[in-house]
Amino acid sequence: MPVVTLYRRLQGRLRGRLPAVEPTPKTALIRADASPLQAQRETLDVVCALLAEAAVPYFCVRPLPDRPPVVAVPEEDRDRALAALAAGVHPLFAARQPYGRPGARAQADAGRMRPVRRAAPLLGDARVVRLAMYFASPSRTLTLGPESGLDLEFWAREGDDLVGPRPNPACDRVPAGGPVAEGGEELFLPLACPARRARAYRTRPEFLRRLLDDIDFPIDAVYTWVDGADPAWRARRDQAQREEARRVGGPLSEMATTEARFTSRDELRYSLRSLLMYAPWINRIWIVTDGQTPPWLDTTHPMVSVVDHKEIFTDPSVLPVFNSHAIETQLHHIEGLSEHFLYFNDDFFLGRPLAPRTFFEGNGITRFFPSTVHVPFGLPETEESPVHAAGMNNRRILEDLSGRTITQKLKHVPYALRRSLMYEIEERFAAEFQATARSRFRTSRDISVVSSLAHYYGYLSGRAVPGQVDYTYVDLSLPKTPARLRRMLARRRHDVFCLNDTSPTDDEQDALLARFLEAYFPTPAPFER
Repeated sequence: MPVVTLYRRLQGRLRGRLPAVEPTPKTALIRADASPLQAQRETLDVVCALLAEAAVPYFCVRPLPDRPPVVAVPEEDRDRALAALAAGVHPLFAARQPYGRPGARAQADAGRMRPVRRAAPLLGDARVVRLAMYFASPSRTLTLGPESGLDLEFWAREGDDLVGPRPNPACDRVPAGGPVAEGGEELFLPLACPARRARAYRTRPEFLRRLLDDIDFPIDAVYTWVDGADPAWRARRDQAQREEARRVGGPLSEMATTEARFTSRDELRYSLRSLLMYAPWINRIWIVTDGQTPPWLDTTHPMVSVVDHKEIFTDPSVLPVFNSHAIETQLHHIEGLSEHFLYFNDDFFLGRPLAPRTFFEGNGITRFFPSTVHVPFGLPETEESPVHAAGMNNRRILEDLSGRTITQKLKHVPYALRRSLMYEIEERFAAEFQATARSRFRTSRDISVVSSLAHYYGYLSGRAVPGQVDYTYVDLSLPKTPARLRRMLARRRHDVFCLNDTSPTDDEQDALLARFLEAYFPTPAPFER
């Protein structure tokens, strides 16, 4: 197995200062497909195989949200289990005691990963042990360790039962001599996709039940994308812009036609990588374009489809359109799109692993993420920003419907949507939908459906609730951006981030963005050529 020694600088905040800590050597396995799911799956496979080979009884336990996979062993077999792990794994396999009441030596070691052979004497009577292997991408810019490992639990015998050391979603005890069963990996690996079950694991029947809040329905992802450098597309846009300017008797809004709105810096490739790396539970991906296809995209891959505007617009005679508000009114018309889906702009990126429950409840209710930025009061006709004007129009619609006023925009993050709700509001507000769909460029008369109206309408009708997500917005044209990107790469602490530009960028800024994205998301998607 190829290995490389990595040096990770450990940093932490202390009273506002960022103290320097000596680099800690880490030895990692190089994986071309390095990702949190790959690391969890490979570690789980190794642990299960070693325990089975040593005839140590074990079963997989369904983990709580945002917890790693869990393997349970009877407490009476604790020493045999640790011996099997210590004897059967290479030095990359490490353990630590994240829970319990460690002794004096173990206390000093708490939080540190050690090879199983050296860690075992320090574990004391801990009933939960974190096990991990270290992995890295070939670029060495992505490393995975304890955060992508698993927890080994020791279940105590009480009479004829085994009792768990901490809560889990299903049950706290099972019969000691009860039957074993096999369950799909999606039950034990929270990032796995139910539709692409790769393997099954030994468990107990109690953990096979379909729970009240299980999200086992398919969730698709929809992107809108344009390559503003395409000569054929530019010719269509320029012609449409001239025709529209003649129709309205003057130039169009600069904010509706700025080049920055249509510039592609290969963000789509890396946004898709972020999706596959940190939300691999996504079922299918749909890329909506105006007769364009990214040259690096393998369109024969079953997971991804390119959808032309002509396929989704109910009135194709309005095409071509260059208004994202118009395109977004038609997304639910994609043939084959799942009921539940996430909508992405190509400048959205997932920054760390996110479970489906970030965006949906088990009963199908969607989550939306209000911003602290307000929708201004006033008249949309006098508003320079088409985005603000659309928010004002959404507010008028919902005030007429419910008597309630919306004041907040939503964060620029993936939008959780339901296809049936989109059809419902399209029918209910048909005139507004049709007017926006016919609007070739953004105007003050638009509504913004997927980034505002659908979510507030869903909330008012009991089908959407506010959620929480750690988010940041980066303006690529600002002087402080290079330092900010370096911090983001080092810490990887945001759930979602948006990389956008409010003014044109230069070659140096574009090169900086390319280096950052390749370093943050080095693992290619399976549908890249």
